[in-house]
Amino acid sequence: MQGITWSFIPLNENEQRYYSGLHKLCQADTSGKLSASKVGELFKASQLPPESLHQITEVCGAKRLGYFGTAQFYVALKLLAAAQSGLPIRLESVTFGT
Repeated sequence: MQGITWSFIPLNENEQRYYSGLHKLCQADTSGKLSASKVGELFKASQLPPESLHQITEVCGAKRLGYFGTAQFYVALKLLAAAQSGLPIRLESVTFGT
């Protein structure tokens, strides 16, 4: 999953603006890496069960990498939205051709 970038995920203009704003809120510093605690707070606000949040972290690749980069964060946000809509937590739920 390391090769997956957010450009493979269909984002409309509103999603691009919204996700970019959330990304800025979760940035720990100017390196672009995200604060794990801020990302955790954001994900908990989704009110999804902890098991679902854990699965999202695995599917987006952040668990394997040990951090959320921009690509993993955007994929995770799409997965959160998909899960909240009742879709399965898997990449096919948020990529083209689904």
